[in-house]
Amino acid sequence: MAIPRPHTESGSLLMEVALQFGATLDLDRLLPLVLARITELFNAERSLFALFDEERNVTQAVVHNLEWAGLDSPLPVSQSLLNEVMDKGEPVVIADANRDVDVSARQSVRLFGLRFMTGVPVHGRGRVVGVLYTDSRAEAVRDLSGEVEMMNALARLVGTAVENARLFEEQRFRHVLLGKMVHDFRAPLTVMRAYGDYLNDLSGDSEVQGAAADIRVVTDQMERMMENALELSSIDGGARAVVPEGLDLVSALPEHVRLLAAYARAREIAIVTDLPPELPGVHTLPEQVWIILDNLVFNAIKHARGGTDITVSGVLRDDIGPPHAQRRQSNSAAALFEREAHLQATTASLFIELSVHNWGPCIPEDLLHRLFRQFVRGGMSSGGIKNTGLGLSIADQCTRHLGGAIWVESSAEAGTTFRFTLPTDVEVARSSRASQPLPVRDTMPLTPDVRPAGSAFSASTDLNAAQIPPRNR
Repeated sequence: MAIPRPHTESGSLLMEVALQFGATLDLDRLLPLVLARITELFNAERSLFALFDEERNVTQAVVHNLEWAGLDSPLPVSQSLLNEVMDKGEPVVIADANRDVDVSARQSVRLFGLRFMTGVPVHGRGRVVGVLYTDSRAEAVRDLSGEVEMMNALARLVGTAVENARLFEEQRFRHVLLGKMVHDFRAPLTVMRAYGDYLNDLSGDSEVQGAAADIRVVTDQMERMMENALELSSIDGGARAVVPEGLDLVSALPEHVRLLAAYARAREIAIVTDLPPELPGVHTLPEQVWIILDNLVFNAIKHARGGTDITVSGVLRDDIGPPHAQRRQSNSAAALFEREAHLQATTASLFIELSVHNWGPCIPEDLLHRLFRQFVRGGMSSGGIKNTGLGLSIADQCTRHLGGAIWVESSAEAGTTFRFTLPTDVEVARSSRASQPLPVRDTMPLTPDVRPAGSAFSASTDLNAAQIPPRNR
């Protein structure tokens, strides 16, 4: 049987609620008002929205015209109907409980004198996570299929809104956690910097003074990296400014790599740089260049055989890189530079190819095409160091953002070489995502304007008959 179209009033409500959910994450206010509208639409008496965990325990709920003692108490509605909706993943409507012997025998029906009940599933995270429910002590004497279809559409909107709110809270939690970590790291970094200054002042040995200066440089670099990480995780919604600057790799790269040499020496590995003096500079974001290089060099140190060399070299080339590196799609779950416009090579630009080579185990063929994805690990390194599976994904995202490409070559005969390119001349691309700040929209409240007290998803409204005029069936 074809489902009738929702009434004009139902369609208007659906549009109104959709606009509300699209304009705010304030579900504490919106959900009770949606329940009030649903109750009115069905000319019912009570309604609720409930979320359940995988064991069917209520985790969050918003109720309308219901007396409920909270999470430690069962919901005062038809549990059998809720379970049926959760099991089927489809709407369930009981127009008159008295006409069904099984339904009329249910405890909730007898206790509350219920006759009309309906519930629709709320989907999220690949399963039914909740139910929108309404009931009444009067039977439904007309076809409500249009309203049920509208309620089903509302449930989809609610599921999306709840998932958006959950992701927003997770993002905010990560931002707060990262902020705390940055704050907590400042104290030990300050101590390290102070000891570096102390060694520099105390010793007249030039080698010790050089090591002390390196400690100061590294602690400053770590502090900048943490500040950058905190800024990248910011949830203020605005686009971040991108200002490329000149970088002379011939002079800057050997000095930067030298700071990593102490770690390599501990594993009896030497780092060699090979840059032709005529290599031109690049127009780029230097901090991201060092992030790429650090990830590749640290990877090389972890996987290289003891007693061998790691070579960091550079050459000038005409193109961005091999076609397979350009065609590779980004598989990162989290885009580090989503709010930034990226850099792109100008038509007159050439490219610098930087490479990091090590003599270590050959990367398996089936792993090569997945190596730049998040959380893809190549197993333990030759030094027994566990990989996180994030470094190459971060390097890939940074390279793309700078207007270049990254790829890898590996064989038992030639060793492993990671290569990435940087344009010598760039312009800031006009990204549709990053070019404008996100709009801030004022949310017009649904009527009646009731904002319940209490924590998220646990509020209750009690809208009287004067606020919701009854309709005859």
